[in-house]
Amino acid sequence: MAVASMRIGSLDENGTLDPNAWQSIGFDLDGTCTGSDTCPRTGDPRVSCVPSSAQVARDGQFCRDNTFGRLEYTAQLVPELAKKYGLNDDAFNCALCTGQYNFLLKITGYNGLPDDDQVRVDLYPSPGLEKPLPWNCALPDWKTHPCFTPDLPWTLRADSVLGSTSGVDVGPSKLFDDSAYVREGYLVVRLPEDTLFWFPGTKALAVAYPLALQKGIVTGRIVKGPDGVYRIEDGIIAGRAKKDDMLRGFRLIGFCEDDANFPLMEQFISSNLDTLSDGTTDPARPCDSMSVGLAFTGLQAKPGKLEAVQPLVECGGKLVDGGADASADAGADAPSDAADQ
Repeated sequence: MAVASMRIGSLDENGTLDPNAWQSIGFDLDGTCTGSDTCPRTGDPRVSCVPSSAQVARDGQFCRDNTFGRLEYTAQLVPELAKKYGLNDDAFNCALCTGQYNFLLKITGYNGLPDDDQVRVDLYPSPGLEKPLPWNCALPDWKTHPCFTPDLPWTLRADSVLGSTSGVDVGPSKLFDDSAYVREGYLVVRLPEDTLFWFPGTKALAVAYPLALQKGIVTGRIVKGPDGVYRIEDGIIAGRAKKDDMLRGFRLIGFCEDDANFPLMEQFISSNLDTLSDGTTDPARPCDSMSVGLAFTGLQAKPGKLEAVQPLVECGGKLVDGGADASADAGADAPSDAADQ
């Protein structure tokens, strides 16, 4: 499967900008309903850890934890951020549609039934289609053009694959869950700690934001259409993002301290930490991470050639994997965090 579309938090299901879109995306990660209109009325908001500011970050519908989605909506309201750094659903979905980057998911050992107690899922960062579609993502009419189809081959990030790859016979990924399962038609995948969801490469107008997740989970309904093509519907990617990882992620896409809006972004993150990264609940411990919920759909995909990917570089020239100054190593095919999990 390849990711066909995503909702990060600013657009509703009809593609309309909506300040409440984030509320319907994600899961109740901490088992605590905090300030949501759907929470029981109990006076002061219940919290799962000590909030990072006096203004408690509230949950979405039915106690969903997704403060990251609210951050994305806030960024959308600042045109210079949304356009310059691609911090909006529209730019991200055009890049997926035209095949400028992706994340492929391979399911192995599935019995094809609504319930399967164990399947293996490998995840492969993809630098894009072997031949990306020519639509211009800078123009609003990209939505009038067709998106990628299941017969178009996707490149796979070379250093994410173990062993050889031949056609559809792809070697195992360094990022996998061999204890995934299917329940009532829904695939459930638990991600390794520190999983970096970075849609790699520099073909798109803006570099995708690298999101490091703790206690991550991926779910989605597996559907086989009358055309014989498999799809994923009602997909959710959820987890927790540590404060330092989030700030580092912005620096890696070039949103740095020299930007006048950087202090506002940093303040939003620092004042909206609402979960504990280790997945526990303790009202006496300070929150150290932000809850994340992303909606997605998937489409059957064809794996293609392996492709090396240049590592991302922070503002000051520091490589993703903690290497030396970028001036010395920028040309090397050093792996990023996504390939090392």
